[in-house]
Amino acid sequence: MGDTLSKVVVDLKAIDHNIRQFHRLLAPTTKFMAVVKGNAYGHGLFEVSKQALASGASYLGVVSASEAIQLRKWGIIQPIMMLGAADKEEVKELIKNKVGISIYNEESFRMVQRMSTILKKKAIVHIKVDTGLSRLGFANGDAVKVAQKIVKKPLNFELQGIYSHLASVEELNQSFTKTQIRTFERTLKKIKDLGIEIPIVSIAATGAAIMHPESHFNCVRVGIGMYGLWPSRGLETWAKRNKATKFLKLKPALSYKTKLVHVRRISAGSHVGYGAEYQARNAMKIGVIPVGYYEGMPRSLSNMGFALHKSGKVFPMVGRVCMNMIILDVSKSARVKAGDEITLIGKAKNKDISATSLAEWASTINYEIVTRIPEHIERTYK
Repeated sequence: MGDTLSKVVVDLKAIDHNIRQFHRLLAPTTKFMAVVKGNAYGHGLFEVSKQALASGASYLGVVSASEAIQLRKWGIIQPIMMLGAADKEEVKELIKNKVGISIYNEESFRMVQRMSTILKKKAIVHIKVDTGLSRLGFANGDAVKVAQKIVKKPLNFELQGIYSHLASVEELNQSFTKTQIRTFERTLKKIKDLGIEIPIVSIAATGAAIMHPESHFNCVRVGIGMYGLWPSRGLETWAKRNKATKFLKLKPALSYKTKLVHVRRISAGSHVGYGAEYQARNAMKIGVIPVGYYEGMPRSLSNMGFALHKSGKVFPMVGRVCMNMIILDVSKSARVKAGDEITLIGKAKNKDISATSLAEWASTINYEIVTRIPEHIERTYK
């Protein structure tokens, strides 16, 4: 039901605007990697990738082999870097398709080495360094050793990059972030002292690209900001007050709209939704929309969220969010009827619901809101 009655609209001009805004923060020699993992944060992998490259991105960042291979099948020939893990069959395909592969421990290093030897093809590799996130990545000393191995041995490797990831740049206390940057710099110095030059050096994602110019090195990896969303309210406030960044205006690219499928009146005392959690204090009018947690609306929006009628009226969500439906209190609008457009994310008349507001009502983050909108919801582009 939700497939045809609901749609996501992605404004590619907003993506272009946001990339150009970030370029204003960067030195002319600093490259921009557009992070398009997770179906481009729910915005659509192919269309966003095309737009990002047209808007000046030098690289695309994906998380899986399937995303990288799909982009190659769609005819994207520009550099792609895979930020996640892969098994040996996927590594084979990545090497064949000239995709940059992350090596983050001894096993991943050996796997890429073995596959490149079997295929007799050069593997493009990026060394991932763990500077404090404790996720994927070599310890700093091991990163230096693996860089030496790649250069010393006649390996079929092209050492294209080295990178790390910051753990808490969205937080107000930046001491841990600064420690991570210094740790990364020490590792880079040790590698450089060995006479090893690595073309792409990166630690900054959206937050650090805005707050820490010293973290730019020669490549930033921008994800959430490219889609017009801020990593956190605190960072947004900081950027707007800071002289060097107050020009930064991000335009959200995604809106999510659906339609009312049913409107009815209920009497005072009626229960609404699963668990009979909500009870009408007075006679009221309710409407049903064909989206639920399967369509990407968190269940934690139950009795907490809001949606917009095409008139700009605000409708509270009442009762529990179901798998494929949400019930709205539509009492505020006398003329509301089945078929009327309802906005879940985006603008209606003079009102606006952002992915960030929706996330706050659901006690989550805007990243999760947009990336969890499933691919079967139609995307249209303007």
